[in-house]
Amino acid sequence: MSEVLSAPASDAVSSRRALQDTIAVDDLSPRGTEFLSYWMRARGGKSMPSPDDIDPSAFVALLPYMRYLRWSGPDKVVYRVWGTMLTEWMKTDLTGRNVFDLLPEQERPAEHARVRALHNMPCGFVQHREVTDTRGLVHVFEFLTLPVSAGSDGESRMIGTGAMCDEDAAERFELDTAPRTVIKRVGYLDLGFGVPKHVTAQVTRG
Repeated sequence: MSEVLSAPASDAVSSRRALQDTIAVDDLSPRGTEFLSYWMRARGGKSMPSPDDIDPSAFVALLPYMRYLRWSGPDKVVYRVWGTMLTEWMKTDLTGRNVFDLLPEQERPAEHARVRALHNMPCGFVQHREVTDTRGLVHVFEFLTLPVSAGSDGESRMIGTGAMCDEDAAERFELDTAPRTVIKRVGYLDLGFGVPKHVTAQVTRG
């Protein structure tokens, strides 16, 4: 998911360049790695877990860093959960917001196709963004997004973490009131079914 939080105009160019990267699971943040392991267990022998398979009591420590999204019609993906630590770090609460409304209009079709691919393959998506703290130091923030099958309403879900890659550093810095983020690396995560062929970036499982 391309969460855009005060991203510069040049971010689209940076994104195309970042898509050339390949990211291994070893490059995921500790929290991202922990939740990916839970997601794998939750899906069991299925291609992805159902909403009923997701048990928040199994990852209580991760709840402040969680994002939970749901399709609401063909052109709307809404944040149902935006963790409290994400609000604290990013100085914004995206609960109830449509993902596509956060993007420049010209970037929405590509993001729409990218989000659909998560369920079509299925696969995951990883995005690393650089964010600068009040001292001018740059840190890497990670969004991990994984598919969840449709609920009784027929709408597919997505779930994942948002976390600093360096957890120790995250306890020691403060972000500006409107932090600027720049895409560093993005790619799909192969969950055992491959990744979309139209994207050159790939996140590998080890």
